[in-house]
Amino acid sequence: MDDIRQEFWGDLQADLYTANTAVWLANQSLEDIIRQDGRKAHKPILSHPQVGTYTPHNDITFDTKTASKQTLEVDTFEYAAEEIDITEKNQTPYDLLNHSLESIRRGLMNRVEQVYLDQISNAFHSISGAPVTVTSANILDILEEAEGKLGAFDAPYETSLRAAVLGPRTVAKLRRAKADRESRLGDTTLENGVVGPWMGWTVVENNNLPWSATLNIGTNPTAGDTVTISGVTFTFVSSLGTTPGNVLIGANAAASRANLKAAVEGGAGAGSTYVDISIRDRFILRRKRRVRCTADAAMAFTGYGDISVSETLTASADGWTNQKQQAVFMVRGAIDLVLQFVDLKVADKEKGFAELPKGIIGVGAKMFDDGAVLAVKLEQDVSGY
Repeated sequence: MDDIRQEFWGDLQADLYTANTAVWLANQSLEDIIRQDGRKAHKPILSHPQVGTYTPHNDITFDTKTASKQTLEVDTFEYAAEEIDITEKNQTPYDLLNHSLESIRRGLMNRVEQVYLDQISNAFHSISGAPVTVTSANILDILEEAEGKLGAFDAPYETSLRAAVLGPRTVAKLRRAKADRESRLGDTTLENGVVGPWMGWTVVENNNLPWSATLNIGTNPTAGDTVTISGVTFTFVSSLGTTPGNVLIGANAAASRANLKAAVEGGAGAGSTYVDISIRDRFILRRKRRVRCTADAAMAFTGYGDISVSETLTASADGWTNQKQQAVFMVRGAIDLVLQFVDLKVADKEKGFAELPKGIIGVGAKMFDDGAVLAVKLEQDVSGY
Protein backbone atom coordinates (compact mmCIF):
# COMPACT_ATOMS: atom_id res chain seq x y z
CA MET A 1 0.00 0.00 0.00
CA ASP A 2 3.01 2.32 0.05
CA ASP A 3 2.21 3.64 -3.43
CA ILE A 4 -1.02 5.33 -2.31
CA ARG A 5 0.85 7.30 0.38
CA GLN A 6 2.94 9.34 -2.02
CA GLU A 7 2.89 13.11 -1.64
CA PHE A 8 1.43 13.52 -5.14
CA TRP A 9 -0.73 10.93 -6.89
CA GLY A 10 -3.31 10.77 -9.66
CA ASP A 11 -6.96 9.75 -9.71
CA LEU A 12 -8.05 6.28 -8.61
CA GLN A 13 -8.29 3.66 -11.35
CA ALA A 14 -11.59 3.18 -13.17
CA ASP A 15 -13.98 0.64 -11.67
CA LEU A 16 -14.26 -2.16 -14.23
CA TYR A 17 -17.30 -3.87 -12.73
CA THR A 18 -20.65 -3.36 -14.47
CA ALA A 19 -24.20 -3.34 -13.17
CA ASN A 20 -25.83 -6.72 -12.57
CA THR A 21 -27.88 -8.21 -15.42
CA ALA A 22 -29.03 -11.29 -13.51
CA VAL A 23 -31.46 -9.39 -11.30
CA TRP A 24 -33.13 -7.92 -14.40
CA LEU A 25 -33.40 -11.33 -16.09
CA ALA A 26 -34.28 -13.51 -13.11
CA ASN A 27 -37.43 -14.73 -11.44
CA GLN A 28 -36.91 -13.81 -7.77
CA SER A 29 -40.30 -14.89 -6.43
CA LEU A 30 -38.74 -17.68 -4.34
CA GLU A 31 -36.94 -15.07 -2.25
CA ASP A 32 -40.24 -14.52 -0.44
CA ILE A 33 -39.97 -18.12 0.79
CA ILE A 34 -36.31 -18.27 1.85
CA ARG A 35 -35.18 -14.66 1.92
CA GLN A 36 -33.93 -14.89 5.51
CA ASP A 37 -34.57 -18.39 6.79
CA GLY A 38 -34.11 -21.79 5.24
CA ARG A 39 -31.79 -23.25 2.67
CA LYS A 40 -34.04 -24.87 0.06
CA ALA A 41 -37.15 -23.91 -1.87
CA HIS A 42 -39.12 -26.68 -3.57
CA LYS A 43 -41.19 -26.29 -6.71
CA PRO A 44 -43.66 -28.90 -7.98
CA ILE A 45 -43.68 -29.60 -11.71
CA LEU A 46 -47.26 -30.70 -12.35
CA SER A 47 -48.58 -33.02 -15.03
CA HIS A 48 -51.19 -31.88 -17.55
CA PRO A 49 -54.29 -33.91 -18.55
CA GLN A 50 -54.51 -35.28 -22.05
CA VAL A 51 -57.23 -33.78 -24.22
CA GLY A 52 -59.32 -36.50 -25.86
CA THR A 53 -62.30 -36.76 -28.20
CA TYR A 54 -65.56 -37.64 -26.49
CA THR A 55 -67.75 -40.36 -27.99
CA PRO A 56 -71.39 -40.10 -26.87
CA HIS A 57 -72.56 -42.75 -24.35
CA ASN A 58 -68.98 -43.97 -23.74
CA ASP A 59 -66.86 -43.65 -20.64
CA ILE A 60 -64.05 -41.13 -20.55
CA THR A 61 -60.52 -41.75 -19.28
CA PHE A 62 -59.19 -39.94 -16.21
CA ASP A 63 -55.48 -39.16 -16.10
CA THR A 64 -53.77 -39.34 -12.73
CA LYS A 65 -52.47 -36.00 -11.55
CA THR A 66 -48.74 -36.36 -10.84
CA ALA A 67 -45.93 -34.05 -9.86
CA SER A 68 -42.18 -34.11 -9.59
CA LYS A 69 -40.28 -32.06 -7.02
CA GLN A 70 -37.42 -29.79 -8.05
CA THR A 71 -35.32 -27.81 -5.63
CA LEU A 72 -33.45 -24.53 -5.58
CA GLU A 73 -30.77 -24.52 -2.90
CA VAL A 74 -28.87 -21.55 -1.55
CA ASP A 75 -25.53 -23.36 -1.55
CA THR A 76 -23.04 -20.76 -2.77
CA PHE A 77 -21.62 -18.29 -0.27
CA GLU A 78 -19.36 -15.61 -1.66
CA TYR A 79 -17.33 -13.19 0.44
CA ALA A 80 -14.74 -10.46 0.04
CA ALA A 81 -12.66 -8.73 2.71
CA GLU A 82 -9.78 -6.26 3.02
CA GLU A 83 -7.64 -4.72 5.74
CA ILE A 84 -7.01 -0.97 5.87
CA ASP A 85 -4.30 0.01 8.30
CA ILE A 86 -4.77 3.29 10.16
CA THR A 87 -1.52 4.66 8.73
CA GLU A 88 -2.70 3.98 5.19
CA LYS A 89 -6.09 5.51 5.91
CA ASN A 90 -4.61 8.73 7.26
CA GLN A 91 -1.72 9.20 4.85
CA THR A 92 -3.71 9.12 1.62
CA PRO A 93 -6.22 11.66 0.21
CA TYR A 94 -8.55 8.83 -0.84
CA ASP A 95 -11.51 7.44 1.07
CA LEU A 96 -10.15 3.90 1.24
CA LEU A 97 -12.98 2.52 3.36
CA ASN A 98 -15.75 3.61 1.03
CA HIS A 99 -13.75 2.43 -1.99
CA SER A 100 -13.29 -0.96 -0.35
CA LEU A 101 -16.98 -1.34 0.57
CA GLU A 102 -18.11 -0.35 -2.93
CA SER A 103 -15.61 -2.72 -4.53
CA ILE A 104 -16.74 -5.55 -2.23
CA ARG A 105 -20.39 -4.93 -3.14
CA ARG A 106 -19.70 -4.84 -6.85
CA GLY A 107 -17.49 -7.91 -6.67
CA LEU A 108 -20.17 -9.91 -4.87
CA MET A 109 -22.83 -8.91 -7.40
CA ASN A 110 -20.48 -9.80 -10.24
CA ARG A 111 -20.14 -13.29 -8.76
CA VAL A 112 -23.94 -13.52 -8.37
CA GLU A 113 -24.28 -12.90 -12.09
CA GLN A 114 -21.80 -15.69 -12.86
CA VAL A 115 -23.63 -18.18 -10.62
CA TYR A 116 -26.89 -17.21 -12.34
CA LEU A 117 -25.55 -17.53 -15.88
CA ASP A 118 -24.05 -20.95 -15.14
CA GLN A 119 -27.65 -22.19 -15.41
CA ILE A 120 -27.65 -21.58 -19.18
CA SER A 121 -26.33 -25.11 -19.68
CA ASN A 122 -29.68 -26.51 -18.44
CA ALA A 123 -31.73 -24.95 -21.26
CA PHE A 124 -34.03 -27.45 -22.96
CA HIS A 125 -33.37 -26.08 -26.45
CA SER A 126 -30.10 -25.42 -28.24
CA ILE A 127 -29.06 -23.96 -31.55
CA SER A 128 -28.45 -26.95 -33.81
CA GLY A 129 -25.04 -28.27 -34.77
CA ALA A 130 -21.58 -28.15 -33.28
CA PRO A 131 -20.37 -24.96 -31.56
CA VAL A 132 -21.31 -22.12 -33.89
CA THR A 133 -18.94 -19.50 -35.19
CA VAL A 134 -21.16 -16.43 -35.08
CA THR A 135 -20.70 -13.97 -37.92
CA SER A 136 -22.58 -10.94 -39.16
CA ALA A 137 -23.78 -13.17 -42.02
CA ASN A 138 -25.34 -15.98 -39.92
CA ILE A 139 -26.47 -14.23 -36.76
CA LEU A 140 -29.88 -13.44 -38.21
CA ASP A 141 -30.33 -17.17 -38.98
CA ILE A 142 -29.48 -17.92 -35.34
CA LEU A 143 -32.06 -15.43 -34.13
CA GLU A 144 -34.62 -17.00 -36.44
CA GLU A 145 -33.91 -20.49 -35.09
CA ALA A 146 -34.19 -19.31 -31.49
CA GLU A 147 -37.46 -17.56 -32.31
CA GLY A 148 -38.84 -20.75 -33.85
CA LYS A 149 -37.82 -23.01 -30.96
CA LEU A 150 -39.44 -20.77 -28.35
CA GLY A 151 -42.49 -20.20 -30.53
CA ALA A 152 -43.00 -23.95 -30.89
CA PHE A 153 -43.46 -24.11 -27.10
CA ASP A 154 -45.83 -21.13 -26.97
CA ALA A 155 -43.37 -18.89 -25.17
CA PRO A 156 -44.62 -15.34 -24.61
CA TYR A 157 -44.11 -13.09 -27.63
CA GLU A 158 -43.68 -9.74 -25.86
CA THR A 159 -40.33 -8.19 -26.72
CA SER A 160 -40.00 -6.93 -23.13
CA LEU A 161 -40.03 -10.56 -21.94
CA ARG A 162 -37.75 -12.11 -24.56
CA ALA A 163 -34.06 -11.49 -23.99
CA ALA A 164 -31.09 -12.30 -26.22
CA VAL A 165 -28.16 -12.40 -23.79
CA LEU A 166 -24.98 -12.10 -25.84
CA GLY A 167 -21.33 -11.24 -25.29
CA PRO A 168 -19.84 -7.90 -26.39
CA ARG A 169 -18.22 -9.36 -29.51
CA THR A 170 -21.47 -11.02 -30.57
CA VAL A 171 -23.41 -7.81 -30.04
CA ALA A 172 -20.81 -6.05 -32.19
CA LYS A 173 -21.47 -8.57 -34.97
CA LEU A 174 -25.19 -7.96 -34.57
CA ARG A 175 -24.64 -4.24 -34.91
CA ARG A 176 -22.59 -4.82 -38.05
CA ALA A 177 -25.30 -7.08 -39.48
CA LYS A 178 -27.81 -4.27 -38.98
CA ALA A 179 -25.64 -1.42 -40.20
CA ASP A 180 -27.32 0.84 -42.71
CA ARG A 181 -30.57 -1.12 -42.61
CA GLU A 182 -34.01 0.25 -41.89
CA SER A 183 -34.38 -1.50 -38.51
CA ARG A 184 -31.23 -0.46 -36.63
CA LEU A 185 -29.93 -1.97 -33.41
CA GLY A 186 -30.08 0.44 -30.49
CA ASP A 187 -27.23 2.93 -30.49
CA THR A 188 -27.09 3.18 -26.69
CA THR A 189 -26.49 0.58 -23.99
CA LEU A 190 -27.83 0.97 -20.46
CA GLU A 191 -25.61 0.45 -17.42
CA ASN A 192 -26.90 -3.12 -16.95
CA GLY A 193 -26.12 -4.03 -20.57
CA VAL A 194 -29.62 -3.69 -22.03
CA VAL A 195 -29.14 -2.50 -25.60
CA GLY A 196 -32.84 -2.25 -26.39
CA PRO A 197 -35.63 -3.97 -28.32
CA TRP A 198 -35.01 -5.24 -31.82
CA MET A 199 -36.80 -7.79 -33.99
CA GLY A 200 -38.87 -9.17 -31.11
CA TRP A 201 -35.96 -9.41 -28.64
CA THR A 202 -34.51 -7.22 -25.95
CA VAL A 203 -30.80 -7.46 -26.69
CA VAL A 204 -28.65 -7.68 -23.55
CA GLU A 205 -24.87 -7.28 -23.74
CA ASN A 206 -23.27 -9.33 -20.97
CA ASN A 207 -19.58 -9.94 -20.32
CA ASN A 208 -20.09 -12.73 -17.77
CA LEU A 209 -21.24 -15.56 -20.03
CA PRO A 210 -19.65 -18.95 -19.20
CA TRP A 211 -16.47 -19.66 -21.18
CA SER A 212 -14.33 -22.79 -21.44
CA ALA A 213 -11.28 -23.97 -23.37
CA THR A 214 -8.62 -26.68 -23.35
CA LEU A 215 -4.89 -26.03 -23.33
CA ASN A 216 -2.91 -29.09 -24.37
CA ILE A 217 0.60 -29.25 -22.90
CA GLY A 218 1.93 -32.75 -23.49
CA THR A 219 5.53 -31.73 -24.04
CA ASN A 220 7.54 -29.82 -21.47
CA PRO A 221 7.71 -26.17 -22.62
CA THR A 222 10.98 -24.55 -23.57
CA ALA A 223 12.26 -21.23 -22.26
CA GLY A 224 10.43 -18.34 -23.88
CA ASP A 225 7.20 -20.25 -24.61
CA THR A 226 4.17 -18.15 -23.67
CA VAL A 227 0.50 -18.61 -22.79
CA THR A 228 -1.77 -15.55 -22.95
CA ILE A 229 -5.23 -15.39 -21.34
CA SER A 230 -7.41 -12.29 -21.65
CA GLY A 231 -4.35 -10.16 -22.39
CA VAL A 232 -2.30 -11.53 -19.45
CA THR A 233 0.88 -13.30 -20.59
CA PHE A 234 2.65 -16.12 -18.76
CA THR A 235 6.18 -16.93 -19.91
CA PHE A 236 7.92 -20.23 -19.23
CA VAL A 237 11.48 -19.68 -18.03
CA SER A 238 14.37 -21.86 -16.85
CA SER A 239 15.38 -19.30 -14.21
CA LEU A 240 12.53 -17.54 -12.40
CA GLY A 241 13.77 -13.93 -12.35
CA THR A 242 11.45 -11.09 -11.32
CA THR A 243 9.28 -10.39 -14.37
CA PRO A 244 5.55 -10.68 -13.54
CA GLY A 245 4.01 -13.72 -15.23
CA ASN A 246 7.20 -15.78 -15.34
CA VAL A 247 6.52 -19.51 -14.80
CA LEU A 248 9.34 -21.88 -13.90
CA ILE A 249 9.77 -24.86 -16.22
CA GLY A 250 9.50 -28.02 -14.14
CA ALA A 251 11.29 -31.36 -14.38
CA ASN A 252 8.58 -32.58 -16.74
CA ALA A 253 5.41 -31.37 -18.47
CA ALA A 254 3.24 -32.26 -15.47
CA ALA A 255 5.33 -30.10 -13.15
CA SER A 256 5.26 -27.19 -15.62
CA ARG A 257 1.49 -27.46 -15.93
CA ALA A 258 1.16 -27.38 -12.13
CA ASN A 259 3.28 -24.23 -12.01
CA LEU A 260 1.16 -22.61 -14.73
CA LYS A 261 -2.05 -23.48 -12.88
CA ALA A 262 -0.70 -21.89 -9.70
CA ALA A 263 0.35 -18.78 -11.64
CA VAL A 264 -3.07 -18.40 -13.27
CA GLU A 265 -5.04 -18.92 -10.05
CA GLY A 266 -2.66 -17.31 -7.58
CA GLY A 267 -1.91 -20.58 -5.81
CA ALA A 268 1.06 -21.65 -3.73
CA GLY A 269 4.52 -21.02 -5.13
CA ALA A 270 4.59 -17.26 -5.74
CA GLY A 271 8.25 -16.26 -5.74
CA SER A 272 9.49 -19.81 -6.09
CA THR A 273 7.70 -21.44 -9.05
CA TYR A 274 6.16 -18.30 -10.58
CA VAL A 275 6.29 -14.52 -10.34
CA ASP A 276 2.87 -13.10 -9.54
CA ILE A 277 1.14 -10.87 -12.06
CA SER A 278 0.26 -7.20 -11.47
CA ILE A 279 -2.64 -5.92 -9.36
CA ARG A 280 -4.54 -4.99 -12.51
CA ASP A 281 -4.01 -8.41 -14.09
CA ARG A 282 -4.97 -10.23 -10.88
CA PHE A 283 -8.23 -8.31 -10.85
CA ILE A 284 -9.04 -9.04 -14.49
CA LEU A 285 -8.01 -12.67 -14.56
CA ARG A 286 -8.92 -14.00 -11.11
CA ARG A 287 -11.69 -11.75 -9.85
CA LYS A 288 -13.55 -10.33 -12.83
CA ARG A 289 -13.07 -13.16 -15.36
CA ARG A 290 -12.64 -15.82 -12.60
CA VAL A 291 -10.36 -18.02 -14.71
CA ARG A 292 -9.69 -21.48 -13.26
CA CYS A 293 -7.96 -24.55 -14.70
CA THR A 294 -6.84 -28.10 -14.07
CA ALA A 295 -3.26 -29.40 -14.30
CA ASP A 296 -4.12 -32.30 -16.62
CA ALA A 297 -2.27 -32.84 -19.90
CA ALA A 298 -5.38 -31.34 -21.49
CA MET A 299 -5.75 -28.40 -19.09
CA ALA A 300 -9.47 -27.62 -18.76
CA PHE A 301 -9.96 -23.86 -18.39
CA THR A 302 -13.18 -22.14 -17.30
CA GLY A 303 -14.08 -18.51 -16.84
CA TYR A 304 -16.66 -15.86 -17.65
CA GLY A 305 -16.86 -13.33 -20.43
CA ASP A 306 -15.34 -12.68 -23.84
CA ILE A 307 -11.98 -14.29 -23.10
CA SER A 308 -9.31 -14.42 -25.79
CA VAL A 309 -6.34 -16.79 -25.57
CA SER A 310 -3.17 -17.51 -27.50
CA GLU A 311 0.15 -19.32 -27.08
CA THR A 312 3.61 -19.68 -28.55
CA LEU A 313 4.37 -23.22 -27.38
CA THR A 314 7.22 -24.88 -29.22
CA ALA A 315 5.60 -28.32 -29.55
CA SER A 316 3.31 -28.25 -32.59
CA ALA A 317 0.88 -30.71 -31.00
CA ASP A 318 0.28 -28.41 -28.04
CA GLY A 319 -2.01 -25.41 -27.93
CA TRP A 320 -5.56 -24.20 -27.37
CA THR A 321 -8.64 -26.16 -28.50
CA ASN A 322 -12.39 -26.27 -27.75
CA GLN A 323 -12.80 -22.57 -27.06
CA LYS A 324 -16.49 -22.13 -26.30
CA GLN A 325 -18.91 -19.65 -24.78
CA GLN A 326 -22.54 -20.14 -23.75
CA ALA A 327 -25.06 -17.47 -24.77
CA VAL A 328 -28.82 -17.70 -24.33
CA PHE A 329 -32.13 -16.62 -25.86
CA MET A 330 -34.67 -16.73 -23.06
CA VAL A 331 -37.88 -15.49 -21.58
CA ARG A 332 -37.15 -13.32 -18.57
CA GLY A 333 -37.77 -15.37 -15.46
CA ALA A 334 -36.71 -18.68 -17.03
CA ILE A 335 -33.99 -18.89 -14.36
CA ASP A 336 -34.85 -18.47 -10.67
CA LEU A 337 -32.52 -16.55 -8.38
CA VAL A 338 -32.48 -16.21 -4.60
CA LEU A 339 -30.16 -13.86 -2.71
CA GLN A 340 -29.77 -14.22 1.06
CA PHE A 341 -28.10 -12.22 3.84
CA VAL A 342 -26.42 -9.61 1.69
CA ASP A 343 -24.26 -8.10 4.40
CA LEU A 344 -21.50 -5.48 4.49
CA LYS A 345 -19.71 -4.80 7.76
CA VAL A 346 -16.69 -2.97 9.08
CA ALA A 347 -14.88 -4.39 12.10
CA ASP A 348 -11.87 -3.20 14.05
CA LYS A 349 -8.74 -5.29 14.09
CA GLU A 350 -8.43 -6.87 17.52
CA LYS A 351 -4.67 -6.59 17.75
CA GLY A 352 -3.49 -3.58 15.84
CA PHE A 353 -4.93 -0.42 14.34
CA ALA A 354 -6.91 -1.23 11.21
CA GLU A 355 -10.41 -1.33 9.80
CA LEU A 356 -11.64 -4.63 8.34
CA PRO A 357 -14.37 -4.13 5.71
CA LYS A 358 -16.02 -7.39 4.66
CA GLY A 359 -19.07 -8.60 2.79
CA ILE A 360 -20.93 -11.85 2.23
CA ILE A 361 -23.88 -13.03 0.15
CA GLY A 362 -25.73 -16.33 -0.16
CA VAL A 363 -26.75 -17.28 -3.69
CA GLY A 364 -29.04 -19.92 -5.16
CA ALA A 365 -29.94 -20.23 -8.85
CA LYS A 366 -31.98 -22.84 -10.69
CA MET A 367 -33.44 -23.34 -14.13
CA PHE A 368 -36.51 -25.43 -13.34
CA ASP A 369 -38.02 -27.66 -16.03
CA ASP A 370 -40.77 -25.17 -16.79
CA GLY A 371 -38.13 -22.47 -17.27
CA ALA A 372 -35.84 -24.70 -19.33
CA VAL A 373 -38.39 -24.89 -22.17
CA LEU A 374 -38.32 -21.09 -22.29
CA ALA A 375 -34.60 -20.91 -23.04
CA VAL A 376 -32.40 -21.67 -26.05
CA LYS A 377 -28.66 -21.97 -25.43
CA LEU A 378 -26.16 -20.98 -28.07
CA GLU A 379 -22.80 -22.72 -27.76
CA GLN A 380 -20.37 -20.50 -29.63
CA ASP A 381 -17.01 -21.36 -31.11
CA VAL A 382 -14.93 -18.43 -29.84
CA SER A 383 -11.54 -19.52 -31.14
CA GLY A 384 -11.57 -16.35 -33.22
CA TYR A 385 -11.54 -14.12 -30.14
